Amino acid sequence: MLLLQLKRIGDAILTTPLLAALREHLPGAHLTLALDRATAALAPAMNADRILIRGQNFWPALATGRFDVVLDLTGTDRSALATVLTRASRRITWARFAKKPLRRLIYNEFVESSVRERHTADHHTDLLRALDIIVENVPLALHLPETARAEATAALTAAGITEDYAVIHPGTARSEKYWLPERWAEVIARLQRDYGLPVVLTGSNDPAERAHLQAISSQLSTINHQRPAILAGQLTLLGTAAVIERARLLCAVDSAPVHLADALGTPVIALFGPTNPHHWRPRRTTAHVVTPAAGKAPMSEIPTAAVLAEIQALL
Repeated sequence: MLLLQLKRIGDAILTTPLLAALREHLPGAHLTLALDRATAALAPAMNADRILIRGQNFWPALATGRFDVVLDLTGTDRSALATVLTRASRRITWARFAKKPLRRLIYNEFVESSVRERHTADHHTDLLRALDIIVENVPLALHLPETARAEATAALTAAGITEDYAVIHPGTARSEKYWLPERWAEVIARLQRDYGLPVVLTGSNDPAERAHLQAISSQLSTINHQRPAILAGQLTLLGTAAVIERARLLCAVDSAPVHLADALGTPVIALFGPTNPHHWRPRRTTAHVVTPAAGKAPMSEIPTAAVLAEIQALL
């Protein structure tokens, strides 16, 4: 069986409930998961028998794979072409894609599921209805390799973190999701002062994100508080996941680390502003979502007090 998930990191993590459901209901199935190059770093943590990465002998592997079932979760022209190449007897996708040109010639089974009304993870597992598998609210799950945990241990030790800590992940690829640096600084200061938790900042090497982290660090200097350990740009994706796995708490804007925490069972506070938490929110009982009082609105409308209240509730 082939699963085509050629979207972003968050989408790939939100595919893990589908993999878990297949493992439970079809334990003898051989699962091949196709990922995009941008999500290849997740491969060792995904519960599949084989991983195909677009750009790494991807197309020949599809043509020679002898798949009996294809589940296309992507719905693009590229994934449609991939489906055709497999020559699988069952080619399954969502009903909304049937309106696209030639899709009824490519797929032979279409599943109804409302992308607007369903959480993304549930929308993914809805595709299993074609296989007579009906599930709901299956939790996210990642299986971190020990190499990722060793990477995290080495980075934390080098930063002088040897006990309980909190992780702050303030960055994302979309600048409109950034929260104000002075508000992050206050949250960090309160975590250190009120809860005695060292704080670790994670993120990427993106210049805008690095500048945002520096602005937060500068704000901490103005209030004479200890600067956090900055591991941004020093870890692989799964190394970051392992740092989050060991944390007492993750506080982050709507981004991939929120899904990592949800998959690993780490308590998380997720800040949602311009995006709809209905589709992307973490769903464990130890996950709290903070939104502007007016609903979908700029991140600046989220007050510091609201985030601090959720921290108190979790800690």
